[in-house]
Amino acid sequence: MTEASLPLSMQSSELQESERSIKKTYWRRSVLKILFVTGICLDILLACALGYLIVIRSSYFNLNKVDVYGNHRLSKEEVIEAARLETGMNLLSIDLESITERLLRHPWIRSGSIYRRLPGQLVLEVEERTPRGILASDRLYYIDEKGIVFTRVLPGDPIDLPLFTGIQSDSMRLHPGEIQDSLRSGLKLTELIDRVDFGLHYADVREININSEEGLTLKMKSGQIVILGHDDFESRLLRFDRLRKFLTDRGQWRNAHIINLDFEDRAIVRSSEDPLLQG
Repeated sequence: MTEASLPLSMQSSELQESERSIKKTYWRRSVLKILFVTGICLDILLACALGYLIVIRSSYFNLNKVDVYGNHRLSKEEVIEAARLETGMNLLSIDLESITERLLRHPWIRSGSIYRRLPGQLVLEVEERTPRGILASDRLYYIDEKGIVFTRVLPGDPIDLPLFTGIQSDSMRLHPGEIQDSLRSGLKLTELIDRVDFGLHYADVREININSEEGLTLKMKSGQIVILGHDDFESRLLRFDRLRKFLTDRGQWRNAHIINLDFEDRAIVRSSEDPLLQG
């Protein structure tokens, strides 16, 4: 019987069997290829892991030098101590983000950046806070230009800065945002006094008292008290200057003890407890 004379059902069966055989062969080859590629990838990963372990344990990349830039008040050693760096640490295994976070916990450090210089050097760049005033509360504290109370004043620290009073320690803890705003306003007032001639010099100011109701009050070394309120300091200081000249011409300036400028268009001047002038 020739192939052409085979029944159609037998021919179909042989074709299906041939197709199954081809598919099995293709599948086996595909599996072998996948296993081969997977094996190569695992070998590469293992080689990389082994190389990494060798590198991080190699003394070639051990930390042997730290450079510090931007420090003025803090010494190089104090910055390194704040970063908790030790000689011999592997430079590649050091977490730079964690070191930055440790630096920022130091009250004198406003910001910091860290760089690696292979094979064994770290560079720390810091920006220190600059004291702009002193807050007298339960203790003396430095404040920066943003009105942030950032650290205590220690014996021997400079104290020739604007002095702010009237804020209790409980308020600092319970209302930090409001305290910061008040201190920032006080610092702007000192800058205004230094920048513009109002016949008033900051060297003559003993302290700036902060009161939630009355706002800012200048307590002068002469004993005078100048109440300025919460805002519009420039116009009120200009009114102070006109008032000073007016009372000086009348010979009454030395008698002016309390000068209340916390009004839009007038002032009240008292000599001790008695009104001296209102207008």
